Amino acid sequence: MNFILMKKSALFILYFVFVASLSSYAQKNEEKPRKGQIGITFSSFGDNDVVRSEGLLGAPSYNGDNFFTFGINYLYRLNRTFDIETGIEYSNHKIIIRPMAIPPMEYPPYSAKFSLINIPVTLRVNFLKYFFINGGILFDIDSSASSPIDSQTGIGSILGLGIKCDFKSGLSVFANPYLKAHSMIPFSSGDNHQRLMESGFRFGLMYQLK
Repeated sequence: MNFILMKKSALFILYFVFVASLSSYAQKNEEKPRKGQIGITFSSFGDNDVVRSEGLLGAPSYNGDNFFTFGINYLYRLNRTFDIETGIEYSNHKIIIRPMAIPPMEYPPYSAKFSLINIPVTLRVNFLKYFFINGGILFDIDSSASSPIDSQTGIGSILGLGIKCDFKSGLSVFANPYLKAHSMIPFSSGDNHQRLMESGFRFGLMYQLK
């Protein structure tokens, strides 16, 4: 347990070092003004399946039911082509668990929920004025008091393709289909770890900081 806590502490230290380095970089380049954006995001309308690297004989099956994610995100513009995005997001997932039936016993499927806190750090590559590709890593924290699957606390990844529209008022909107692989590097011990694979659509409303 102490080893897991040390890993979590190291993760957050690296994250804040990254943010501090980004802030220092901005201060050193004041002669070239950068424009940051802050806003809210919502994700849903996709699949959330629980997978293992290998199947287990007699284990129940898991099927995604639905999910949603709310986030507060910050976008920092490096230049016309590259942006860096980070923030904090809360997601709630519902899955259907189907126990393995052993004749003559039959067990009906039932639903279960769990929640995650995500800290994404992604690079956005802009092209053709209105489009972008984004990808990077996720710092996952399993915030469920009692999760029906293995803890998703760890490091995951994200990849997406989006369309955006910037207005003269400083507002910006975007739509971002994406794929997320949670807990690719789990912080909990054990073999054949369960991982949440998520695909969906993310919508954002951003405002340009003065």
